[in-house]
Amino acid sequence: MSDEQLRPEDAPPSLYDEHGNPRFFADPAMDRFVAVVMNLAQEVWVQEERLLALEEAKSGETVDRDAKAKEFIDRVFAPIRGA
Repeated sequence: MSDEQLRPEDAPPSLYDEHGNPRFFADPAMDRFVAVVMNLAQEVWVQEERLLALEEAKSGETVDRDAKAKEFIDRVFAPIRGA
């Protein structure tokens, strides 16, 4: 599957760089920085899930993972949302 097939048909060409990668900021370094932050957030969430599983196993009580995920996402994106 080529990169062209992954793009929405109505996506403006200006959303993509010369290599076909999506770009969101005028400075390509910012796009790479955001990708790094998002990768780190994913890794932190994996650790959070593991801790939740251990806590559930120890206490026998279930945790509302959807609520925990929402709290985590709210914390990660708070600077962008202006909160």
